[in-house]
Amino acid sequence: MYLAALTMLAAGALPAQAPTKLNLDFHTGTLAGWVGEGFYLTAGTPKGPGATWGVCSSDGATPGKKGMLRYIFVIPEGTAKIRFTAWSAYGKTCPPDDRLDVLLLGVGNKVVPKLVLTEGGWTPATGLDGRTAGRANEYAWNVGALGGQKVQVAIVDSDDRPGCFVYCTGFRFTRIDDIEGKEFATFVRKLEREHKLPPLTRYESKHFTAWSNAEDRYSEMRLRNCELIHALFFDHFRRRGFNVRPPAFKLMVAIFSGQSGFEAYLGRAMPVHVMGIYHPGTNRLVVYDIDQNRAVVARGDQALEESKRINSDIGRIHYVNTINRQLRDFANDANIAIIMHEVAHQLSFNCGLVNRNGDVPFWVAEGLACYCEATDQGGWQGIGEPNPERLMPLAAQVRGNGPFIPLQTLVTSDNYHGDARLALLAYGQSWALFRMLMEERPRELRRFLTTIYQRRTPEHRLADFTDAFGVDLGRLETRYQAYIREAVERQPLRQNR
Repeated sequence: MYLAALTMLAAGALPAQAPTKLNLDFHTGTLAGWVGEGFYLTAGTPKGPGATWGVCSSDGATPGKKGMLRYIFVIPEGTAKIRFTAWSAYGKTCPPDDRLDVLLLGVGNKVVPKLVLTEGGWTPATGLDGRTAGRANEYAWNVGALGGQKVQVAIVDSDDRPGCFVYCTGFRFTRIDDIEGKEFATFVRKLEREHKLPPLTRYESKHFTAWSNAEDRYSEMRLRNCELIHALFFDHFRRRGFNVRPPAFKLMVAIFSGQSGFEAYLGRAMPVHVMGIYHPGTNRLVVYDIDQNRAVVARGDQALEESKRINSDIGRIHYVNTINRQLRDFANDANIAIIMHEVAHQLSFNCGLVNRNGDVPFWVAEGLACYCEATDQGGWQGIGEPNPERLMPLAAQVRGNGPFIPLQTLVTSDNYHGDARLALLAYGQSWALFRMLMEERPRELRRFLTTIYQRRTPEHRLADFTDAFGVDLGRLETRYQAYIREAVERQPLRQNR
């Protein structure tokens, strides 16, 4: 009933308030920025303006009056929740109904669902409850997906019955990184206890929060890697016409000294070739020191055993040192490549390129991450540079005349993890496809990513790809395989280790 009137009021758009001037919490001790009537400012304490202040529409000496207050503003990026305390009051002969409420209206005057804090946590709220034992409920709106959008808070009293009114405190913003940071800390402490892990220490950088039980030097190096790719990622994609924005909150990283901590975090044993992971559900990435990878450690132990068959002391020492140097070089390259790969996932899912709640084809997610990961001889090569690690399986197919994964299969399927060799080929081909499209068809790639951002299920994958890049997949496949061969010919390949 009051929603129709509210919609008409909302249609008369007011200028959005600048974030520095928001008076949603009534901190000015006035109703500056608010529009409407029928409410007055009141304090819960005699200390003056502050967080305890609120507004009330009680009838006072004018029984039967109604009221509404509105505030139009832009939700600051990085905001997770808007919280407030409120209650409704009804006269002795007035049964409760839906005429007293506090609302948040988004784009198109769509009502944002309200939550109420209960003993079991946040649950959906219907309307506005009264006080229980003198205490009012705390309410909130989840606005993590509304950052940067213009919205309207409306405090509504459309009840003209005597004794019916609304009381509402000021509104408070809770940032995404505040909530996720607390959840992350709680999770790692529980992990320590249950798996008897070495204590995890919190590390902070400008854009990342990490919990790590690896050595300080290793942990700090990984955070420096994160900050390096963060500094270059957005400029790289913007210069190629992509509309990307840095997340307005810190990203979360878990770093472990060895594979056992990594597996404890994930709750399952992992193959030795899986050395890092980005988890879209929690929006965290998890890595560990590849020096402690079981296959790396086992190869070092094997070298010691093999050296016993060498007759001379110098020969034994030389053999063991050679193998250990190769293992250190591998671990150093892998540690850098993996953190860059996983951070690229994390950035791409938080900057508007791909939707972590949507359907993202394997080749897009992994091709983009491989596009950002390239290392050579212990150094990161930068975003978009040739990637020797991904070229190796491609070179094996080219030089052995082996078959590639057909383009139609690559762009529609995610089923590559059952066979390690096939998985390496899929990663390599995804890297090559994404890099080719970035270099040769960036406009079509931008349009394609915009289209799939809204997708939730995979049945549109082939149609979306052909709509963006042309229906003649055969011609595109010919160019794609030629691109792979050119890349293999241009790049001297490292030896398999």
